[in-house]
Amino acid sequence: MRDIVVATTNVNKVKRIQLLLKDLNYNVISLKEAGINLENIEEPKETKSTPVEIAMEKAIYYAKFLPINTIVLSQDDTIQFEGISPEDNPGLHIKAPVIKKYGKFTDEYAAEYYKNLATKYGGSIPIKFKYGHAIALRIEDGREVTKVLGAESKLEGRLVNKINKLETVSGYFLSSLMEVNIDGKWICYNELDNESVIKINSDLYGSILS
Repeated sequence: MRDIVVATTNVNKVKRIQLLLKDLNYNVISLKEAGINLENIEEPKETKSTPVEIAMEKAIYYAKFLPINTIVLSQDDTIQFEGISPEDNPGLHIKAPVIKKYGKFTDEYAAEYYKNLATKYGGSIPIKFKYGHAIALRIEDGREVTKVLGAESKLEGRLVNKINKLETVSGYFLSSLMEVNIDGKWICYNELDNESVIKINSDLYGSILS
């Protein structure tokens, strides 16, 4: 069975992609499981302006640290809030307003910042995640070439002003503040069972498969 290496240092993101791809005939593994010592390499620089382009950057970057013909899957996402002023909409820069306010970024500071933002707008804000995915494959046929493909998807929900079990979602603070609608009922993302996670991420799953 062939490996797919998920090019992220976020453990929760790896677990979510593993869950979505569990029925495929691949081993979905982390960079660490692929033998990458993350302490020895820098985070990739994000210079592009869309989730797909940034995902492509990440996939190409991490592919160079892995053996030839290793499949590398990366993901990037942006947040779009609806009905709020432009200066409160972080877009590509979800960490920036947190760092500006607190001087550094932590899950705790981020959760507090975005909880207060939801409070500012009446307790909840419609939210849309736009995901970019990319697959990179470094091959060698006379010369070294990296092939890369990208696709986009989305997930809709709402940001609320109640932090739910932040300690259970290290590296993915928004899942403690985001609710999604499952069959007419709003449920916090980090309270979803596996079946519900797969259901609401069907668009994300299709993006990866494409």
